[in-house]
Amino acid sequence: MLVHSIIELEGYFAKLERGRDGMLYGRVIGLEEIISFKAPAQRVVERCFSKALEAYFERCKQRGVEPEKPRALGF
Repeated sequence: MLVHSIIELEGYFAKLERGRDGMLYGRVIGLEEIISFKAPAQRVVERCFSKALEAYFERCKQRGVEPEKPRALGF
């Protein structure tokens, strides 16, 4: 059974789905760049989301570009 939800961290939103394997899979929405993460349990979702954002910010810094700001999602 797949469960969908939206979570927010630092103004960025991610869509979560629970896979058939029990893992939670997240993907940041409202950006051109694909940022995804997975978490083994609900209690660590925010930490995994935070680490994915930190990695994204670091990649932007290394490339010398500003991180994208999330687009309005309309909800």
